[in-house]
Amino acid sequence: MTDWGTITTAIGLGIAYAAAPGAVNTEAIRRGIAHGAHTTLLVETGSLIGDSLWALLALTGVTFFAHYLALQLVLGIAGGCFLLRMAWLALYEALSRRKTTSSPSQDAKKGHFTTGIVFGLANPVGLAFWSGMGSSVVASGIVGIQFIVFFLGFFIGAALWCIGISAGIRWGRRWIRPVMFRWISALCGLALGYFGFRILWTTAYEWFEQQIWHSIKPAR
Repeated sequence: MTDWGTITTAIGLGIAYAAAPGAVNTEAIRRGIAHGAHTTLLVETGSLIGDSLWALLALTGVTFFAHYLALQLVLGIAGGCFLLRMAWLALYEALSRRKTTSSPSQDAKKGHFTTGIVFGLANPVGLAFWSGMGSSVVASGIVGIQFIVFFLGFFIGAALWCIGISAGIRWGRRWIRPVMFRWISALCGLALGYFGFRILWTTAYEWFEQQIWHSIKPAR
C-alpha cells in the first residue's frame, strides 16, 4: 500500500516546481492577461506535456544522456534562443499600437498549447531536474508501483497549479485597464529576455569550463 505521506509530498513538490518563477509562468501570465485565462491554461498544460518527456526518461533510466555535453549544449542554445524569440514578441506587442486582445478564433491560431510544449522540451532545467529527481527518489527506497504513483502525484500537484493560476488570471483580468496590458507585456518581455540570456550564458560557461578541464587534464 502506498504511503499517503509520499503522495502528499509528491503533490506538494509538483506545485512548488510548477509555481517556481520562470519563463513558463512569465509567458503564461502574459498571454493570459492579453488573450484570456484559457491561454494561460494552454501554455501551462503544454509545458507539463513537455516535462512529461523528461519524467518518462527518468522512469526508464535514459537520463544518463544528461551527462553528455553535446546534448546540454543543444538544449541550452535551443532553449535560450526560444526564450529570446518570446521576449521579442512580447516587447513588440507592448510597443505596437494595435489592439492587445483578440478573439477566441484568433487565439486558436496562435499555438498557445504548442508553445507550452516547446517550453517544456527546450528548458534544460527540466532535464537536470528529472535526472536528479529520478535518482534521488530511487535512492529513498521508492521503487516499482510507488515510483509511478510518486510521479503521478507530482503531476497532479503541477496540474493543480495550472488550474489555480488560470483561475487567478480569469478573476484578476477584469481589473486590468488596456494601458496596463502593454506594461505587463513589456515587463514579461524583459523577464523572458533575462531568462534567455541567462540560459545562453550558463551554457557557454559550462562549455568553456569543460574545454579548460579537458585541456589541463592530460597534464595531471
